[in-house]
Amino acid sequence: MTKIFIASEFRCHVYKDKYYLSTKAYSIYKRYSDAFGEVILCSRFIKTNKLEKGLIKADFIKSVIDIQYLYNVLLGKYNGIIKTKIDECDLVIGRLPSIIAYRACDISAKLNKPYMVELMCDGWKPYWNHGMLGKFVAPYMYLKMKKITYNANYAIYVTEKYLQKYYPCKSVYINASNVTIQELYPEVLNKRLLRIKNKEDYQKLSLMTSANVDLLSKGQEYVVKAINLLKQKGIRITYFLAGSGDQKYLLEIAKKYGVDDCLVFLGKLTLEEIFERIDNNIDIYIQPSLQEGLPRAVIEAMSRACPCLGARTAGIPELLDDDCIFKPKSAIDIAETIQKVCKNGLTEYAIRNFNKSKEFVEEVLNVRRNRYFNMIKAEIKE
Repeated sequence: MTKIFIASEFRCHVYKDKYYLSTKAYSIYKRYSDAFGEVILCSRFIKTNKLEKGLIKADFIKSVIDIQYLYNVLLGKYNGIIKTKIDECDLVIGRLPSIIAYRACDISAKLNKPYMVELMCDGWKPYWNHGMLGKFVAPYMYLKMKKITYNANYAIYVTEKYLQKYYPCKSVYINASNVTIQELYPEVLNKRLLRIKNKEDYQKLSLMTSANVDLLSKGQEYVVKAINLLKQKGIRITYFLAGSGDQKYLLEIAKKYGVDDCLVFLGKLTLEEIFERIDNNIDIYIQPSLQEGLPRAVIEAMSRACPCLGARTAGIPELLDDDCIFKPKSAIDIAETIQKVCKNGLTEYAIRNFNKSKEFVEEVLNVRRNRYFNMIKAEIKE
Protein backbone atom coordinates (compact mmCIF):
# COMPACT_ATOMS: atom_id res chain seq x y z
CA MET A 1 0.00 0.00 0.00
CA THR A 2 1.24 3.45 -0.88
CA LYS A 3 1.22 6.50 1.36
CA ILE A 4 0.33 9.96 0.09
CA PHE A 5 1.02 13.51 1.20
CA ILE A 6 -1.87 15.94 0.59
CA ALA A 7 -1.16 19.68 0.73
CA SER A 8 -4.13 22.03 0.81
CA GLU A 9 -5.58 25.08 2.51
CA PHE A 10 -8.97 23.47 3.17
CA ARG A 11 -9.32 23.67 6.94
CA CYS A 12 -9.50 20.41 8.87
CA HIS A 13 -11.26 20.34 12.27
CA VAL A 14 -9.75 18.60 15.30
CA TYR A 15 -12.21 17.30 17.91
CA LYS A 16 -11.02 15.09 20.79
CA ASP A 17 -7.77 14.41 18.91
CA LYS A 18 -9.66 13.11 15.88
CA TYR A 19 -9.75 14.73 12.45
CA TYR A 20 -12.98 15.90 10.82
CA LEU A 21 -13.64 17.29 7.36
CA SER A 22 -16.51 19.05 5.65
CA THR A 23 -18.62 16.81 3.41
CA LYS A 24 -17.00 18.22 0.28
CA ALA A 25 -13.40 17.85 1.52
CA TYR A 26 -14.12 14.41 2.97
CA SER A 27 -15.39 13.02 -0.34
CA ILE A 28 -12.30 14.33 -2.17
CA TYR A 29 -9.70 13.18 0.36
CA LYS A 30 -11.42 9.82 0.87
CA ARG A 31 -11.30 9.26 -2.89
CA TYR A 32 -7.53 9.73 -2.81
CA SER A 33 -7.16 7.51 0.24
CA ASP A 34 -9.21 4.73 -1.36
CA ALA A 35 -7.03 4.91 -4.45
CA PHE A 36 -3.58 5.25 -2.86
CA GLY A 37 -3.63 4.48 0.88
CA GLU A 38 -2.89 6.33 4.11
CA VAL A 39 -2.86 10.12 4.13
CA ILE A 40 -0.46 12.61 5.66
CA LEU A 41 -2.29 15.95 5.58
CA CYS A 42 -0.46 19.27 5.46
CA SER A 43 -3.08 21.92 5.99
CA ARG A 44 -4.62 24.45 8.35
CA PHE A 45 -6.46 23.09 11.37
CA ILE A 46 -9.20 24.32 13.69
CA LYS A 47 -9.38 22.85 17.19
CA THR A 48 -12.95 22.77 18.43
CA ASN A 49 -14.93 21.63 21.47
CA LYS A 50 -18.13 21.30 19.47
CA LEU A 51 -18.63 19.68 16.08
CA GLU A 52 -20.39 21.72 13.42
CA LYS A 53 -23.16 20.22 11.33
CA GLY A 54 -21.88 18.30 8.32
CA LEU A 55 -18.39 17.37 9.58
CA ILE A 56 -17.26 13.77 9.03
CA LYS A 57 -14.52 11.90 10.90
CA ALA A 58 -11.57 11.14 8.59
CA ASP A 59 -9.94 7.99 9.98
CA PHE A 60 -7.75 7.66 6.91
CA ILE A 61 -5.68 10.69 8.03
CA LYS A 62 -2.76 9.10 9.87
CA SER A 63 -0.48 12.09 10.40
CA VAL A 64 -0.66 15.87 9.99
CA ILE A 65 1.39 19.03 9.64
CA ASP A 66 -0.53 21.87 11.25
CA ILE A 67 0.14 25.07 9.30
CA GLN A 68 -0.69 27.98 11.59
CA TYR A 69 0.69 30.91 9.59
CA LEU A 70 0.93 31.03 5.80
CA TYR A 71 3.71 33.62 5.84
CA ASN A 72 5.86 31.09 7.75
CA VAL A 73 5.38 28.73 4.80
CA LEU A 74 6.72 31.45 2.49
CA LEU A 75 9.65 32.02 4.85
CA GLY A 76 10.51 28.31 4.74
CA LYS A 77 9.94 27.64 8.44
CA TYR A 78 7.99 24.44 7.72
CA ASN A 79 10.45 23.09 5.14
CA GLY A 80 12.11 20.63 7.51
CA ILE A 81 8.96 18.88 8.70
CA ILE A 82 7.45 18.92 5.20
CA LYS A 83 10.59 17.29 3.79
CA THR A 84 10.61 14.63 6.52
CA LYS A 85 6.98 13.70 5.94
CA ILE A 86 7.28 13.70 2.13
CA ASP A 87 10.23 11.32 2.49
CA GLU A 88 7.77 8.81 4.00
CA CYS A 89 5.38 9.06 1.04
CA ASP A 90 5.15 7.71 -2.49
CA LEU A 91 3.16 10.58 -3.98
CA VAL A 92 2.48 14.24 -3.17
CA ILE A 93 -0.90 15.75 -4.07
CA GLY A 94 -1.12 19.55 -4.18
CA ARG A 95 -4.55 21.15 -4.39
CA LEU A 96 -4.13 24.45 -6.22
CA PRO A 97 -4.07 27.38 -5.82
CA SER A 98 -2.43 27.13 -2.42
CA ILE A 99 0.75 28.51 -0.85
CA ILE A 100 1.05 25.30 1.18
CA ALA A 101 0.68 23.13 -1.91
CA TYR A 102 3.21 25.19 -3.86
CA ARG A 103 5.83 24.63 -1.18
CA ALA A 104 5.07 20.91 -0.90
CA CYS A 105 5.33 20.43 -4.67
CA ASP A 106 8.63 22.35 -4.81
CA ILE A 107 10.10 20.18 -2.04
CA SER A 108 8.73 17.03 -3.69
CA ALA A 109 10.49 17.92 -6.96
CA LYS A 110 13.80 18.54 -5.15
CA LEU A 111 13.48 15.12 -3.48
CA ASN A 112 12.73 13.55 -6.87
CA LYS A 113 9.32 12.42 -5.59
CA PRO A 114 6.40 12.44 -8.05
CA TYR A 115 3.67 14.98 -7.44
CA MET A 116 0.17 15.46 -8.77
CA VAL A 117 -1.74 18.74 -8.83
CA GLU A 118 -5.50 19.16 -8.63
CA LEU A 119 -6.49 22.50 -10.14
CA MET A 120 -9.64 23.71 -8.42
CA CYS A 121 -9.80 27.29 -9.69
CA ASP A 122 -7.81 30.14 -11.21
CA GLY A 123 -4.72 31.29 -9.33
CA TRP A 124 -5.28 34.94 -10.25
CA LYS A 125 -8.90 36.02 -9.77
CA PRO A 126 -9.52 34.79 -6.19
CA TYR A 127 -6.69 37.04 -5.01
CA TRP A 128 -7.09 39.95 -7.42
CA ASN A 129 -10.72 40.32 -6.30
CA HIS A 130 -9.76 40.27 -2.62
CA GLY A 131 -8.60 43.78 -1.68
CA MET A 132 -5.20 45.49 -2.01
CA LEU A 133 -3.29 42.66 -0.30
CA GLY A 134 -4.87 40.22 -2.75
CA LYS A 135 -3.75 42.33 -5.70
CA PHE A 136 -0.22 42.23 -4.33
CA VAL A 137 -0.31 38.43 -3.96
CA ALA A 138 -2.14 37.62 -7.23
CA PRO A 139 0.89 37.77 -9.61
CA TYR A 140 2.86 35.39 -7.36
CA MET A 141 -0.06 32.94 -7.07
CA TYR A 142 -0.64 32.98 -10.83
CA LEU A 143 2.98 32.54 -11.91
CA LYS A 144 3.75 29.95 -9.25
CA MET A 145 0.67 27.92 -10.15
CA LYS A 146 1.65 28.06 -13.81
CA LYS A 147 5.15 26.74 -13.09
CA ILE A 148 4.09 24.07 -10.58
CA THR A 149 1.40 22.76 -12.93
CA TYR A 150 3.60 22.70 -16.03
CA ASN A 151 6.27 20.61 -14.25
CA ALA A 152 3.85 18.27 -12.44
CA ASN A 153 4.12 14.53 -13.03
CA TYR A 154 0.32 14.31 -13.03
CA ALA A 155 -2.59 16.76 -13.08
CA ILE A 156 -6.35 16.74 -12.64
CA TYR A 157 -8.37 19.73 -13.84
CA VAL A 158 -11.92 20.37 -12.65
CA THR A 159 -12.68 22.18 -15.93
CA GLU A 160 -12.82 20.78 -19.44
CA LYS A 161 -10.89 23.63 -21.11
CA TYR A 162 -10.61 26.83 -19.06
CA LEU A 163 -7.88 26.00 -16.53
CA GLN A 164 -5.97 23.91 -19.08
CA LYS A 165 -5.66 27.00 -21.27
CA TYR A 166 -3.97 29.14 -18.59
CA TYR A 167 -2.15 26.43 -16.63
CA PRO A 168 -0.93 23.74 -19.07
CA CYS A 169 0.81 20.57 -17.88
CA LYS A 170 3.56 18.89 -19.93
CA SER A 171 2.65 15.45 -18.57
CA VAL A 172 -0.44 13.28 -19.08
CA TYR A 173 -3.47 14.83 -17.38
CA ILE A 174 -7.24 14.37 -17.14
CA ASN A 175 -10.24 16.55 -16.42
CA ALA A 176 -12.67 15.38 -13.75
CA SER A 177 -14.93 17.60 -11.68
CA ASN A 178 -14.81 17.11 -7.91
CA VAL A 179 -18.61 17.36 -7.83
CA THR A 180 -20.42 14.23 -6.72
CA ILE A 181 -23.80 13.50 -8.31
CA GLN A 182 -24.89 10.14 -6.98
CA GLU A 183 -27.79 9.28 -9.28
CA LEU A 184 -30.31 10.96 -11.56
CA TYR A 185 -34.00 10.15 -11.50
CA PRO A 186 -36.41 10.80 -14.40
CA GLU A 187 -39.14 11.87 -11.97
CA VAL A 188 -36.99 14.89 -10.99
CA LEU A 189 -37.14 16.13 -14.58
CA ASN A 190 -40.86 15.33 -14.86
CA LYS A 191 -41.60 17.31 -11.71
CA ARG A 192 -39.66 20.31 -13.02
CA LEU A 193 -41.41 20.24 -16.40
CA LEU A 194 -44.78 20.12 -14.65
CA ARG A 195 -43.77 23.09 -12.47
CA ILE A 196 -42.82 25.09 -15.58
CA LYS A 197 -46.01 24.09 -17.39
CA ASN A 198 -48.20 25.19 -14.45
CA LYS A 199 -46.46 28.53 -14.01
CA GLU A 200 -49.03 31.16 -14.97
CA ASP A 201 -46.63 33.96 -15.87
CA TYR A 202 -43.09 35.23 -15.38
CA GLN A 203 -43.99 38.44 -13.57
CA LYS A 204 -43.15 36.63 -10.33
CA LEU A 205 -39.91 34.68 -10.16
CA SER A 206 -37.90 32.95 -7.46
CA LEU A 207 -34.10 32.85 -7.80
CA MET A 208 -31.49 31.10 -5.69
CA THR A 209 -27.74 31.26 -5.12
CA SER A 210 -25.84 28.84 -2.89
CA ALA A 211 -22.58 30.41 -1.64
CA ASN A 212 -21.19 32.20 1.39
CA VAL A 213 -23.11 35.47 1.63
CA ASP A 214 -20.16 37.55 2.82
CA LEU A 215 -17.72 36.63 0.04
CA LEU A 216 -17.77 39.52 -2.42
CA SER A 217 -16.27 37.27 -5.11
CA LYS A 218 -19.55 35.32 -5.22
CA GLY A 219 -21.24 38.37 -6.77
CA GLN A 220 -24.69 38.22 -5.15
CA GLU A 221 -24.76 42.02 -4.90
CA TYR A 222 -25.16 42.26 -8.69
CA VAL A 223 -28.22 40.04 -8.57
CA VAL A 224 -29.63 42.33 -5.87
CA LYS A 225 -29.10 45.35 -8.12
CA ALA A 226 -30.68 43.48 -11.04
CA ILE A 227 -33.75 42.78 -8.90
CA ASN A 228 -34.28 46.53 -8.63
CA LEU A 229 -34.11 46.89 -12.44
CA LEU A 230 -36.65 44.10 -12.89
CA LYS A 231 -38.89 45.59 -10.21
CA GLN A 232 -39.07 48.80 -12.25
CA LYS A 233 -40.42 46.71 -15.13
CA GLY A 234 -43.09 45.10 -13.00
CA ILE A 235 -41.27 41.80 -12.41
CA ARG A 236 -41.29 40.69 -8.78
CA ILE A 237 -38.28 38.63 -7.66
CA THR A 238 -37.81 36.59 -4.51
CA TYR A 239 -34.11 35.88 -4.06
CA PHE A 240 -33.19 32.93 -1.82
CA LEU A 241 -29.61 32.95 -0.52
CA ALA A 242 -28.24 29.72 0.91
CA GLY A 243 -24.90 29.88 2.68
CA SER A 244 -23.21 30.95 5.87
CA GLY A 245 -21.61 34.31 6.56
CA ASP A 246 -22.48 37.85 7.64
CA GLN A 247 -25.56 39.15 5.81
CA LYS A 248 -24.88 42.82 6.61
CA TYR A 249 -23.29 43.90 3.32
CA LEU A 250 -25.94 42.38 1.07
CA LEU A 251 -28.71 43.80 3.25
CA GLU A 252 -27.18 47.28 2.96
CA ILE A 253 -27.12 46.95 -0.84
CA ALA A 254 -30.70 45.68 -0.87
CA LYS A 255 -31.94 48.56 1.31
CA LYS A 256 -30.11 51.08 -0.84
CA TYR A 257 -31.95 49.80 -3.92
CA GLY A 258 -35.27 49.31 -2.15
CA VAL A 259 -35.45 45.53 -2.53
CA ASP A 260 -34.58 44.28 0.95
CA ASP A 261 -38.01 42.65 1.19
CA CYS A 262 -37.07 40.48 -1.81
CA LEU A 263 -34.19 38.69 -0.06
CA VAL A 264 -34.61 35.48 1.94
CA PHE A 265 -31.50 34.30 3.81
CA LEU A 266 -31.59 30.54 4.41
CA GLY A 267 -28.28 30.09 6.21
CA LYS A 268 -26.13 27.01 5.73
CA LEU A 269 -28.12 24.10 4.31
CA THR A 270 -27.38 20.44 3.75
CA LEU A 271 -27.39 19.21 0.16
CA GLU A 272 -30.72 17.50 0.77
CA GLU A 273 -32.20 20.76 2.05
CA ILE A 274 -30.88 22.62 -0.99
CA PHE A 275 -32.42 20.05 -3.34
CA GLU A 276 -35.75 20.27 -1.54
CA ARG A 277 -35.73 24.07 -1.84
CA ILE A 278 -34.80 23.96 -5.53
CA ASP A 279 -37.45 21.37 -6.34
CA ASN A 280 -40.29 23.11 -4.54
CA ASN A 281 -39.59 26.85 -4.61
CA ILE A 282 -37.03 27.87 -7.22
CA ASP A 283 -37.66 28.91 -10.82
CA ILE A 284 -34.05 29.76 -11.75
CA TYR A 285 -30.71 29.05 -10.08
CA ILE A 286 -28.14 31.84 -10.61
CA GLN A 287 -24.35 31.87 -10.08
CA PRO A 288 -23.02 35.46 -10.41
CA SER A 289 -19.45 34.61 -9.31
CA LEU A 290 -16.45 36.76 -10.16
CA GLN A 291 -14.16 33.75 -9.78
CA GLU A 292 -14.76 30.00 -9.83
CA GLY A 293 -13.36 26.70 -10.95
CA LEU A 294 -16.27 24.57 -12.04
CA PRO A 295 -19.01 25.45 -9.54
CA ARG A 296 -20.52 22.40 -7.90
CA ALA A 297 -23.63 24.36 -6.90
CA VAL A 298 -24.52 24.90 -10.57
CA ILE A 299 -24.04 21.23 -11.44
CA GLU A 300 -26.13 20.19 -8.45
CA ALA A 301 -28.92 22.56 -9.51
CA MET A 302 -28.68 21.19 -13.07
CA SER A 303 -29.14 17.67 -11.70
CA ARG A 304 -32.51 18.85 -10.37
CA ALA A 305 -33.44 19.98 -13.92
CA CYS A 306 -33.41 23.58 -12.73
CA PRO A 307 -32.85 26.32 -15.32
CA CYS A 308 -29.54 27.99 -14.41
CA LEU A 309 -27.85 31.29 -15.20
CA GLY A 310 -24.21 32.15 -14.60
CA ALA A 311 -21.52 34.74 -15.14
CA ARG A 312 -18.98 34.35 -17.93
CA THR A 313 -16.43 33.23 -15.36
CA ALA A 314 -13.94 30.34 -15.51
CA GLY A 315 -15.72 27.03 -16.19
CA ILE A 316 -19.31 28.28 -15.92
CA PRO A 317 -19.74 28.71 -19.71
CA GLU A 318 -18.70 25.06 -20.11
CA LEU A 319 -21.84 24.06 -18.24
CA LEU A 320 -24.62 26.30 -19.52
CA ASP A 321 -26.25 27.29 -22.77
CA ASP A 322 -24.88 30.58 -24.11
CA ASP A 323 -28.33 32.18 -23.65
CA CYS A 324 -27.85 31.68 -19.92
CA ILE A 325 -24.49 33.43 -19.57
CA PHE A 326 -24.16 37.08 -18.51
CA LYS A 327 -21.29 39.53 -18.04
CA PRO A 328 -19.66 39.48 -14.58
CA LYS A 329 -20.49 42.47 -12.37
CA SER A 330 -23.30 43.58 -14.70
CA ALA A 331 -26.72 44.03 -13.10
CA ILE A 332 -28.08 45.18 -16.46
CA ASP A 333 -26.94 42.03 -18.23
CA ILE A 334 -28.30 39.84 -15.42
CA ALA A 335 -31.73 41.49 -15.70
CA GLU A 336 -31.73 41.17 -19.49
CA THR A 337 -30.65 37.53 -19.34
CA ILE A 338 -33.44 36.67 -16.89
CA GLN A 339 -35.98 38.29 -19.20
CA LYS A 340 -34.53 36.54 -22.26
CA VAL A 341 -34.68 33.00 -20.87
CA CYS A 342 -38.18 33.56 -19.52
CA LYS A 343 -39.32 34.80 -22.94
CA ASN A 344 -37.80 31.70 -24.56
CA GLY A 345 -39.53 29.48 -22.03
CA LEU A 346 -37.69 27.51 -19.35
CA THR A 347 -38.54 24.00 -20.60
CA GLU A 348 -35.63 23.60 -23.02
CA TYR A 349 -33.12 24.78 -20.40
CA ALA A 350 -34.49 22.35 -17.82
CA ILE A 351 -34.14 19.39 -20.19
CA ARG A 352 -30.69 20.45 -21.37
CA ASN A 353 -29.35 20.94 -17.85
CA PHE A 354 -30.67 17.61 -16.63
CA ASN A 355 -29.02 15.79 -19.54
CA LYS A 356 -25.77 17.74 -19.19
CA SER A 357 -25.53 16.83 -15.49
CA LYS A 358 -25.30 13.14 -16.46
CA GLU A 359 -21.66 13.83 -17.35
CA PHE A 360 -20.99 14.45 -13.65
CA VAL A 361 -22.54 11.33 -12.14
CA GLU A 362 -19.98 9.84 -9.75
CA GLU A 363 -19.97 6.45 -11.47
CA VAL A 364 -19.06 8.07 -14.81
CA LEU A 365 -16.27 10.24 -13.36
CA ASN A 366 -14.88 7.41 -11.25
CA VAL A 367 -14.17 5.33 -14.35
CA ARG A 368 -11.99 8.14 -15.69
CA ARG A 369 -10.30 8.82 -12.35
CA ASN A 370 -9.63 5.18 -11.53
CA ARG A 371 -8.03 4.55 -14.92
CA TYR A 372 -5.74 7.52 -14.26
CA PHE A 373 -5.00 6.51 -10.66
CA ASN A 374 -4.14 2.97 -11.76
CA MET A 375 -1.67 4.39 -14.27
CA ILE A 376 -0.07 6.48 -11.50
CA LYS A 377 0.15 3.52 -9.13
CA ALA A 378 1.76 1.38 -11.81
CA GLU A 379 4.39 4.04 -12.49
CA ILE A 380 5.05 4.52 -8.77
CA LYS A 381 5.51 0.76 -8.38
CA GLU A 382 8.00 0.69 -11.22
